[in-house]
Amino acid sequence: MKKFFLKAKYFIKRNIYPITVTLCTALMIGIIAISAYTSIVSSTEDKNNVIVTDNPIVDNVSDGDDKKDESDEPGTVVTNPDPIIFDLPFENATISKEYADDKLLYDATTKFWCTHQGIDFACSEGQKVVAIYDGTVTKIENSMMNGTVVYIKITDELVVVYKGLSSDVSVKEGDTVKKGQEIGSVTSMLLEKADGVHLHLELLQKETLIDPTEYFSFNK
Repeated sequence: MKKFFLKAKYFIKRNIYPITVTLCTALMIGIIAISAYTSIVSSTEDKNNVIVTDNPIVDNVSDGDDKKDESDEPGTVVTNPDPIIFDLPFENATISKEYADDKLLYDATTKFWCTHQGIDFACSEGQKVVAIYDGTVTKIENSMMNGTVVYIKITDELVVVYKGLSSDVSVKEGDTVKKGQEIGSVTSMLLEKADGVHLHLELLQKETLIDPTEYFSFNK
């Protein structure tokens, strides 16, 4: 028995390197095999835990079609607001100078060609002027070049501006006026003196001058 152990010891001593390599290789193969087996088992368990359903996941977001418009309620009548139509500032008023912001008109007073961002109604000195639409007087200015200027707000976006009025206007700031109500009388204005006595009327939409002509009944 002793002789056997001596031979084994001698054999191991002579072959220590190949034996070590063999053992390390076997150990690495074992580790790889264990890792692969563990991975396969884990993947199988995950698949078994998946719940398959025929119904897709739907986010809890309501479609706009689900919202019921109040106008769909029985008995609800939806009406469009009446269109804004201006009356004439005085009887038989006719436009003597048109609105022009995309072309130049000759200005006899300044002797220049320029835009004209309003409309003129020719008349005689002292012609009574009425409100062309319901509104509120927001401002009254006394201008050397434009005479007395009256601003009447008719909507949150629209303001009518009357230029060339005499100083004895019959309204004051804060007054509510009705269509056809007298607001003043016409006098000559220095800025357009060569054009004769006339009412110069402007329309502001959100503080931008636009063509008032489209709102008058003669264009409807």
